[in-house]
Parts: sequence; C-alpha cells; structure tokens
Amino acid sequence: MRTSAEARRRGIVVRSALLLGLLALVAAGGTAFRVAAGRTTVAATTTTLRIWYGTDDPTERSWVQTLVQRFESAHSSIRVSLTTYALDDLNTKMQLALGAGNPPDLVYTTPRGPGLPVYARAGQLLNLTSYARSHRWSERLRPGLLAEYNNLLSPTGSSRYVYAVPYHMAAVAVLYNKAIFRKMKLSIPRTVGDLEQIAKRARQAGYVGFGLGNADGWVGDDWWSSLVNAYAGPSALSPVLRLSPSFSYQGQAFRWAAATLQRWANSGYFTEDFGGADAQESVDEFFQGHTALQLVSSTQNSQILADVRRTKLEVGIFPFPSVSAKRRPVMPVSGYEGWAVPRASKQPAAALEFIDQAVLTEQTARLLLDNGMVPAYPLSGKSVRPAAPFQGDYFDVLARAEPGVYLDGAPVPNLNATIEANIQLLLQGAETPDFLVRSVQDVYASGGAKATHTRTDGEF
Repeated sequence: MRTSAEARRRGIVVRSALLLGLLALVAAGGTAFRVAAGRTTVAATTTTLRIWYGTDDPTERSWVQTLVQRFESAHSSIRVSLTTYALDDLNTKMQLALGAGNPPDLVYTTPRGPGLPVYARAGQLLNLTSYARSHRWSERLRPGLLAEYNNLLSPTGSSRYVYAVPYHMAAVAVLYNKAIFRKMKLSIPRTVGDLEQIAKRARQAGYVGFGLGNADGWVGDDWWSSLVNAYAGPSALSPVLRLSPSFSYQGQAFRWAAATLQRWANSGYFTEDFGGADAQESVDEFFQGHTALQLVSSTQNSQILADVRRTKLEVGIFPFPSVSAKRRPVMPVSGYEGWAVPRASKQPAAALEFIDQAVLTEQTARLLLDNGMVPAYPLSGKSVRPAAPFQGDYFDVLARAEPGVYLDGAPVPNLNATIEANIQLLLQGAETPDFLVRSVQDVYASGGAKATHTRTDGEF
C-alpha cells in the first residue's frame, strides 16, 4: 500500500555553500560530472527537491522525516517533497518515470533488480564518482563498503564508478525469544544441526520453531543464502559477486541447503502460513511470544525495536551457525538500499547536497542507531549506544562472525526474482532442490537472458 508524506516548506535566502558552482552534465553514460567553483549568488526562487524513498517498514516512514527536517533547517532556500513507497511500488513507478524523462531528483531504493542495477545498466543514473571522491564518501563509510556496493550495480561485477551509496547495513542473523530459551533450557546453537534440534524441540513443546513470513520472497532467499554460507563458507561463494564464469549454483552446498529447507518445511518447523504473511507481519507475530527463532535482517531493526518497546518481550540475536562447531558462524552482510541521482534530475546539486549533509554524517548515524538500525557510518567506542540489548548483539555479531555472501547479490537480471520465486515453491513442496539449483544456474550462466522455468513476479 502506498503512503506519501510532504515535508514542511520553507524558503527565504540561498545557503551559499550549495551554490559554489555550476553543474555540468555530460550526456555520455560513463562520464562523471564536476562541480566548478564560482561566485556565490542569491537565489531568486526556492528550490524544490523531490525525493522518492522506498521502504516496506512502516516505522521507517516516520523517522526518515527527521532527515528532511534537519536538511530544511540548514538550507532555507530548499524545500523537500518526500514521498515514501513500498519497494515494489517504487520500482514500478521509477521505471515509468525514467521512461518518461520525469523521475524524482533523488531516489532511495534496492540494490537488487529491478532497482539500482537496472537503472545503472541503462545509463539512467548520474555518475557520482568525482563528487564522492572530493567529499570523501568512501572514508565516511565502513571500510570498502562504497566500492563493494557499486560493484554489485555493474553488469561486470566490478565498477570504477559510484552510482549509489547506502547509509545502513543489511545483515542477516537469528532473533530468539529468551523466555522460551530459559523455559526449555536451550543454548545458543553452535552448528546447523543444533539449530534444527531447537526447532524440533520447540515444535514438540507447542511453539513455532522458525518464524517465517515469505509472501514477498526475500526471507526464504536469506534462509537459503545463510545455509549455503554455513556449508561452503563465504570465501567459496565470493566469485559469484565477480560473475566468475566457473561459478555454479549446482554444487553440493546449494542442493544441501535447498534440501534442508524443504525438509524443515515438511517437518512443520516454519510458521504454518508462511506463504501468506510478509516479513513485517511475521516479525509482529514473533512478538506474540509463541515463536522460538526467526531469521531477520538488520533492515528490520526499526520494526523490531518498536515491537520490543510495545511488548517488553526479551529477545536476543545470534549469528547463523556453521555446519561444524570448529568454524566461525556466518552473517550475510552488505549495504542495504542506496541513494542515487537520476540523470534526468532537475535538481542534481540539491540532491548531492542532501546525500552529503543529511545522509552521510555522524548525526544521521546516531539517528539510525536510535531507531535500532546498523549504520553504514562506522560509529565506535562511546558513540555506540544501542537503543536496545538486541541491537548491541548485532554489533557483537558483526565483530565476530564471518561476513557472508548474499547469493542473489550478483548483478544478473532476473537472478533475484528467480531465487525468490523458486524458493517459495520449494518450501511449499511444489518443486525439488534439483529444480531450484538448475533454474538459478540457467539464469546466472546466461547473464539473465534465459528465464527461469517457473513464474516470477520481479523482472519478467
């Protein structure tokens, strides 16, 4: 369901730092623009900056308004028109707006197709490399994050350019109900086998073992990625992000992970109606107190924090265990959605000013932290004051788990939609593990030219 919000409008005089120069846009898709130094002038009219913001988390729609309010307070000549959309709605509207040559001035959306990779590949995003370099964006984020993030937007898996920038992290971990663990005398699992035993015991005791809402597909995708990382180890999976031609989704780890998921579904370890509830509904259901474990992403932390405060349920976070207790646990991790400036933006200078002064700052990192999120801006020491204990667990897990690989992260058209659609069918018993891995491999090996063997709702 689409929601929209328009920030308060103000406007008297121009902020001199904004108009230091003229913005030269070059039509060639791979050419960066530059801001040239010039004389400060006074604006005759107020600038309106149109922002489209994608989120499926209802709690995020409220606190993102703070970014707008702070920016407008510091830029009296700019008023911000902020519209929030559900991610599917945003991507549909963005493709139509880009085709019509009338996109927003700034967009915040997904790094998976049909989002940022599609726009970058079509040459519809501004190349922000020179601006990012001069304003030290890379140094203001977690080490290596900006380059890694933009590599995944490139059709080759390696990019010299910056097209988008994230401001908080997507990190997969396991949320657990501490009351259920105490009552059943359960311990944090050290292996995947231990994890399965917890789900089995929980079900026998009348609880839901693994909370799951997979109507939008991505949680099942995260389960598969986590299991594959647990079996093969992240180092064996990283070639997929570089589009290695020798990489294959048909290896033993991928089949084992698919077979494990299907066995768990057949054993009744997941939420009964997992196909009819989305990820947000499933989190709310977890906080009713009848679910032992739930795979979550740190992108859901704002909602989790709201549920913790509402229900007072005591919860914790632990990393996904490996298949062997001798190996480190894993945590698939990357930047989440990204801020990007369409080439047809009517206010590119104001859009860049917003990213630079409202997004990539310690103040915004603290705002994210206060709302439960894991900022991409690396706060440290006394700067890290978690809003709740579970959020402190996230920082602990980030420090000790092995960073895992998202299997849908390769910049291949249709790959993400293929994985999500086929895993949903796998969990429902409508296809086999062999069918899943063959379908995904067909899309990957063809560079997205060959479709999956089943219907998807993302990019076809």
